[in-house]
Amino acid sequence: MKKGFYLLVKEMIRKSDIVLEVLDARMPELTRIRDIESYAKSVGRPLIIVVNKSDIISRAALEKIREGYSGLEACIVSSKKPHNIRELLIRIKQKSSRQKIRVAVIGYPNTGKSSLINRLSAHGKAKTGTESGTTKGMQLISGKGNLMLFDSPGIVPFQDRDSIRLGLVAGVSPEKLKDADIVAMELIRIFKNSNPGAMEKAYGVDASLDPYDILLEIGKNMKFLRKKAEIDERRTAVHILTDWHKGKIRL
Repeated sequence: MKKGFYLLVKEMIRKSDIVLEVLDARMPELTRIRDIESYAKSVGRPLIIVVNKSDIISRAALEKIREGYSGLEACIVSSKKPHNIRELLIRIKQKSSRQKIRVAVIGYPNTGKSSLINRLSAHGKAKTGTESGTTKGMQLISGKGNLMLFDSPGIVPFQDRDSIRLGLVAGVSPEKLKDADIVAMELIRIFKNSNPGAMEKAYGVDASLDPYDILLEIGKNMKFLRKKAEIDERRTAVHILTDWHKGKIRL
Protein backbone atom coordinates (compact mmCIF):
# COMPACT_ATOMS: atom_id res chain seq x y z
CA MET A 1 0.00 0.00 0.00
CA LYS A 2 1.38 3.36 -1.01
CA LYS A 3 1.96 6.00 1.65
CA GLY A 4 -0.33 8.43 -0.18
CA PHE A 5 -3.17 5.95 0.08
CA TYR A 6 -2.59 5.57 3.81
CA LEU A 7 -3.04 9.33 4.15
CA LEU A 8 -6.19 9.10 2.05
CA VAL A 9 -7.65 6.51 4.44
CA LYS A 10 -6.94 8.84 7.35
CA GLU A 11 -8.76 11.60 5.48
CA MET A 12 -11.69 9.22 4.98
CA ILE A 13 -11.79 8.63 8.74
CA ARG A 14 -11.76 12.36 9.45
CA LYS A 15 -14.70 12.86 7.08
CA SER A 16 -16.71 10.04 8.65
CA ASP A 17 -18.95 10.01 11.70
CA ILE A 18 -18.22 6.39 12.64
CA VAL A 19 -15.48 3.89 11.76
CA LEU A 20 -16.05 0.17 11.26
CA GLU A 21 -12.90 -1.94 11.52
CA VAL A 22 -13.58 -5.30 9.85
CA LEU A 23 -11.67 -8.30 11.21
CA ASP A 24 -11.47 -11.90 10.03
CA ALA A 25 -13.06 -14.14 12.67
CA ARG A 26 -10.52 -16.87 11.94
CA MET A 27 -7.67 -14.66 13.21
CA PRO A 28 -9.12 -11.45 14.61
CA GLU A 29 -6.04 -10.23 16.46
CA LEU A 30 -3.84 -10.73 13.41
CA THR A 31 -6.20 -8.57 11.34
CA ARG A 32 -6.55 -5.70 13.80
CA ILE A 33 -4.95 -2.44 12.67
CA ARG A 34 -4.13 -0.75 15.94
CA ASP A 35 -2.58 2.33 14.33
CA ILE A 36 -5.90 3.05 12.66
CA GLU A 37 -7.78 2.38 15.90
CA SER A 38 -5.53 4.89 17.66
CA TYR A 39 -5.95 7.41 14.87
CA ALA A 40 -9.76 7.15 14.96
CA LYS A 41 -9.65 7.74 18.71
CA SER A 42 -7.30 10.71 18.34
CA VAL A 43 -9.71 12.49 15.97
CA GLY A 44 -12.74 11.62 18.09
CA ARG A 45 -14.41 9.08 15.80
CA PRO A 46 -16.35 6.24 17.45
CA LEU A 47 -15.03 2.86 16.32
CA ILE A 48 -16.93 -0.42 16.16
CA ILE A 49 -14.90 -3.60 15.72
CA VAL A 50 -16.79 -5.86 13.32
CA VAL A 51 -15.64 -9.48 13.55
CA ASN A 52 -16.75 -10.88 10.20
CA LYS A 53 -16.93 -14.42 8.75
CA SER A 54 -18.42 -15.92 11.91
CA ASP A 55 -20.01 -18.58 9.69
CA ILE A 56 -16.66 -20.23 8.93
CA ILE A 57 -15.35 -20.80 12.45
CA SER A 58 -16.23 -23.37 15.08
CA ARG A 59 -18.52 -22.69 18.04
CA ALA A 60 -15.53 -22.93 20.37
CA ALA A 61 -13.64 -20.28 18.38
CA LEU A 62 -16.75 -18.09 18.33
CA GLU A 63 -17.12 -18.29 22.10
CA LYS A 64 -13.45 -17.43 22.52
CA ILE A 65 -13.97 -14.27 20.46
CA ARG A 66 -17.03 -13.31 22.51
CA GLU A 67 -15.00 -13.62 25.70
CA GLY A 68 -11.95 -11.84 24.32
CA TYR A 69 -13.87 -8.88 22.89
CA SER A 70 -16.51 -8.53 25.62
CA GLY A 71 -14.91 -5.33 26.96
CA LEU A 72 -14.74 -3.65 23.53
CA GLU A 73 -17.28 -2.05 21.22
CA ALA A 74 -17.50 -5.11 19.01
CA CYS A 75 -20.09 -6.90 16.90
CA ILE A 76 -19.69 -10.46 15.57
CA VAL A 77 -21.32 -10.89 12.17
CA SER A 78 -21.43 -12.92 8.99
CA SER A 79 -21.91 -10.84 5.87
CA LYS A 80 -22.38 -14.03 3.84
CA LYS A 81 -25.28 -15.65 5.72
CA PRO A 82 -26.13 -12.86 6.88
CA HIS A 83 -26.00 -12.86 10.67
CA ASN A 84 -26.23 -9.97 13.17
CA ILE A 85 -26.32 -7.32 10.41
CA ARG A 86 -29.42 -5.76 11.97
CA GLU A 87 -27.65 -5.55 15.34
CA LEU A 88 -24.73 -3.79 13.65
CA LEU A 89 -27.08 -1.28 12.01
CA ILE A 90 -28.63 -0.53 15.39
CA ARG A 91 -25.22 0.02 16.96
CA ILE A 92 -24.18 2.38 14.17
CA LYS A 93 -27.30 4.50 14.62
CA GLN A 94 -26.79 4.60 18.37
CA LYS A 95 -23.38 6.20 17.81
CA SER A 96 -24.61 9.23 15.86
CA SER A 97 -27.62 11.53 15.88
CA ARG A 98 -26.99 12.78 12.32
CA GLN A 99 -29.74 12.31 9.77
CA LYS A 100 -27.18 10.92 7.29
CA ILE A 101 -24.43 8.96 9.01
CA ARG A 102 -21.09 8.72 7.21
CA VAL A 103 -19.43 5.38 7.92
CA ALA A 104 -15.80 4.54 7.08
CA VAL A 105 -15.26 0.80 6.53
CA ILE A 106 -11.62 -0.25 6.93
CA GLY A 107 -9.67 -3.48 7.28
CA TYR A 108 -7.17 -5.89 5.82
CA PRO A 109 -7.72 -7.23 2.28
CA ASN A 110 -10.34 -9.98 2.12
CA THR A 111 -11.74 -9.60 5.63
CA GLY A 112 -15.11 -9.26 3.89
CA LYS A 113 -15.35 -5.47 3.85
CA SER A 114 -17.09 -5.23 0.49
CA SER A 115 -19.48 -8.08 1.30
CA LEU A 116 -20.37 -6.33 4.54
CA ILE A 117 -20.96 -3.07 2.69
CA ASN A 118 -23.26 -4.90 0.30
CA ARG A 119 -25.33 -6.00 3.31
CA LEU A 120 -25.41 -2.47 4.69
CA SER A 121 -25.95 -0.73 1.35
CA ALA A 122 -29.18 0.16 -0.38
CA HIS A 123 -28.23 -1.49 -3.68
CA GLY A 124 -25.22 -3.77 -3.00
CA LYS A 125 -22.70 -2.17 -5.33
CA ALA A 126 -19.34 -2.94 -3.75
CA LYS A 127 -17.17 -5.41 -5.66
CA THR A 128 -16.36 -8.65 -3.84
CA GLY A 129 -13.96 -11.54 -4.38
CA THR A 130 -11.35 -13.80 -2.79
CA GLU A 131 -8.48 -12.13 -4.65
CA SER A 132 -6.63 -9.37 -2.80
CA GLY A 133 -7.13 -5.92 -4.26
CA THR A 134 -10.68 -6.44 -5.52
CA THR A 135 -11.58 -2.90 -4.45
CA LYS A 136 -9.41 -0.67 -6.63
CA GLY A 137 -10.18 2.79 -5.31
CA MET A 138 -12.18 4.87 -2.85
CA GLN A 139 -15.94 4.41 -3.17
CA LEU A 140 -18.91 6.19 -1.57
CA ILE A 141 -22.00 4.00 -1.42
CA SER A 142 -25.54 4.79 -0.33
CA GLY A 143 -26.53 2.57 2.59
CA LYS A 144 -29.66 1.44 4.38
CA GLY A 145 -31.26 3.78 6.89
CA ASN A 146 -29.60 6.90 5.47
CA LEU A 147 -26.07 5.57 5.87
CA MET A 148 -23.28 6.78 3.57
CA LEU A 149 -20.56 4.15 3.34
CA PHE A 150 -16.92 4.85 2.52
CA ASP A 151 -15.19 1.78 1.05
CA SER A 152 -11.50 1.47 0.15
CA PRO A 153 -8.93 -1.18 -0.82
CA GLY A 154 -7.73 -3.31 2.08
CA ILE A 155 -5.18 -1.68 4.34
CA VAL A 156 -1.85 -3.39 4.94
CA PRO A 157 0.16 -1.53 7.61
CA PHE A 158 3.77 -0.96 6.57
CA GLN A 159 5.25 -2.83 9.53
CA ASP A 160 3.13 -5.90 8.76
CA ARG A 161 4.36 -6.44 5.22
CA ASP A 162 5.85 -9.90 5.72
CA SER A 163 4.93 -12.87 3.58
CA ILE A 164 3.59 -15.05 6.38
CA ARG A 165 1.17 -12.45 7.74
CA LEU A 166 0.03 -11.36 4.27
CA GLY A 167 -0.40 -14.94 3.13
CA LEU A 168 -2.48 -15.89 6.16
CA VAL A 169 -4.82 -12.91 5.95
CA ALA A 170 -5.09 -13.09 2.14
CA GLY A 171 -3.24 -9.82 1.69
CA VAL A 172 -1.40 -11.60 -1.12
CA SER A 173 -2.92 -14.33 -3.30
CA PRO A 174 -1.37 -17.78 -2.62
CA GLU A 175 -0.15 -18.08 -6.21
CA LYS A 176 1.82 -14.84 -5.82
CA LEU A 177 3.58 -15.77 -2.58
CA LYS A 178 7.30 -16.32 -2.93
CA ASP A 179 7.43 -18.77 -0.01
CA ALA A 180 3.97 -20.33 -0.06
CA ASP A 181 5.31 -23.46 1.66
CA ILE A 182 6.49 -21.45 4.68
CA VAL A 183 3.12 -19.70 4.98
CA ALA A 184 1.28 -23.01 4.66
CA MET A 185 3.39 -24.61 7.38
CA GLU A 186 2.62 -21.68 9.69
CA LEU A 187 -1.07 -22.23 8.99
CA ILE A 188 -0.65 -25.93 9.76
CA ARG A 189 0.99 -24.99 13.09
CA ILE A 190 -2.02 -22.80 13.93
CA PHE A 191 -4.35 -25.72 13.22
CA LYS A 192 -2.20 -28.12 15.25
CA ASN A 193 -2.54 -25.80 18.25
CA SER A 194 -6.18 -24.77 17.80
CA ASN A 195 -8.10 -27.43 15.89
CA PRO A 196 -5.99 -30.41 14.74
CA GLY A 197 -9.11 -32.45 14.01
CA ALA A 198 -10.09 -30.08 11.21
CA MET A 199 -6.83 -30.73 9.39
CA GLU A 200 -7.23 -34.48 9.81
CA LYS A 201 -10.81 -34.41 8.56
CA ALA A 202 -10.09 -32.18 5.57
CA TYR A 203 -6.98 -33.96 4.28
CA GLY A 204 -6.86 -37.39 5.94
CA VAL A 205 -3.55 -36.77 7.68
CA ASP A 206 -2.15 -37.39 11.14
CA ALA A 207 -2.14 -33.95 12.83
CA SER A 208 0.45 -35.09 15.38
CA LEU A 209 3.11 -35.05 12.66
CA ASP A 210 5.55 -32.20 12.12
CA PRO A 211 4.06 -29.37 9.95
CA TYR A 212 6.45 -30.16 7.11
CA ASP A 213 5.51 -33.84 7.19
CA ILE A 214 1.83 -32.89 7.21
CA LEU A 215 2.44 -30.72 4.14
CA LEU A 216 4.08 -33.67 2.38
CA GLU A 217 1.28 -36.04 3.39
CA ILE A 218 -1.34 -33.68 2.01
CA GLY A 219 0.59 -33.39 -1.26
CA LYS A 220 0.82 -37.17 -1.45
CA ASN A 221 -2.89 -37.64 -0.75
CA MET A 222 -3.80 -34.99 -3.35
CA LYS A 223 -1.37 -36.59 -5.85
CA PHE A 224 0.45 -33.30 -6.39
CA LEU A 225 3.57 -34.91 -7.81
CA ARG A 226 6.49 -33.87 -9.99
CA LYS A 227 8.63 -36.19 -12.07
CA LYS A 228 10.17 -39.13 -10.20
CA ALA A 229 7.14 -39.06 -7.86
CA GLU A 230 8.49 -36.09 -5.89
CA ILE A 231 5.82 -34.15 -4.02
CA ASP A 232 5.17 -30.68 -5.39
CA GLU A 233 5.46 -28.71 -2.16
CA ARG A 234 4.54 -25.36 -3.66
CA ARG A 235 1.42 -26.65 -5.40
CA THR A 236 0.38 -28.35 -2.16
CA ALA A 237 0.97 -25.17 -0.15
CA VAL A 238 -1.03 -23.04 -2.60
CA HIS A 239 -3.88 -25.56 -2.44
CA ILE A 240 -3.97 -25.47 1.39
CA LEU A 241 -3.87 -21.67 1.52
CA THR A 242 -6.59 -21.39 -1.13
CA ASP A 243 -8.80 -23.74 0.90
CA TRP A 244 -8.12 -21.55 3.94
CA HIS A 245 -8.98 -18.31 2.16
CA LYS A 246 -12.23 -19.79 0.82
CA GLY A 247 -13.26 -21.13 4.22
CA LYS A 248 -13.01 -24.80 3.27
CA ILE A 249 -10.89 -25.51 6.36
CA ARG A 250 -12.01 -23.88 9.61
CA LEU A 251 -10.41 -23.26 12.96
